[in-house]
Amino acid sequence: MTTHRSGSMRPGWRVEKHFWRSGASRVAGVDEVGRGPLAGPVVAAAVVIPQTGAGWNTRAHWITRLRDSKLLSARQREELAEIIRERADWGIAAVSVQVVDQINIARATRLAMKRALDALPEPPDAIIVDGRDRIETEIRQEAHVDADAHCVSVAAASIIAKVYRDALMREYDLCFPGYGFADHKGYGTPEHFEALRRNGYSNLHRLSFQPVRAALGAQT
Repeated sequence: MTTHRSGSMRPGWRVEKHFWRSGASRVAGVDEVGRGPLAGPVVAAAVVIPQTGAGWNTRAHWITRLRDSKLLSARQREELAEIIRERADWGIAAVSVQVVDQINIARATRLAMKRALDALPEPPDAIIVDGRDRIETEIRQEAHVDADAHCVSVAAASIIAKVYRDALMREYDLCFPGYGFADHKGYGTPEHFEALRRNGYSNLHRLSFQPVRAALGAQT
């Protein structure tokens, strides 16, 4: 993923229009969040912004506000997530840390994306995936690096996935106090590493991740 992005970058419709022109009316943007953290599930979302119906307008204010979720504040993400859930078709799925440890994070990410697609109210005609992963499906798909920054539907998916996972991590913070999950959302911050060394691991930690094992002093 590109680490240097402009906060003014506005996602466009180029890839969606490519599919629309070929006859695919329902184009789903798919994105994941939680691939890199040391703890918590990996979450994926799929969003289809209908070409017609309530709220449809390529220049609608809510659509022009869409960005890669990492470029938005928590408040902006939550406001937009509510609108997306009201005006678009969407599906979301979480794959647990236990499954991540069993099958590895790459396969768990693809599984989350497949389940998010399956959770859509209707199957899409085509799929745009953020990154380089391909989903196990017969549906037409394209993978684009930084699609969350360049494609409207993928930006929308990134927002609802991020909002959903952040809420989960705040809930987990109540179940596993002392780790700061509500603050760092499971990522490897200095505070998180210190909590690992102090408290040991929780059932939310990914023991297959080398930094977790190293923080616990285990053999790697």
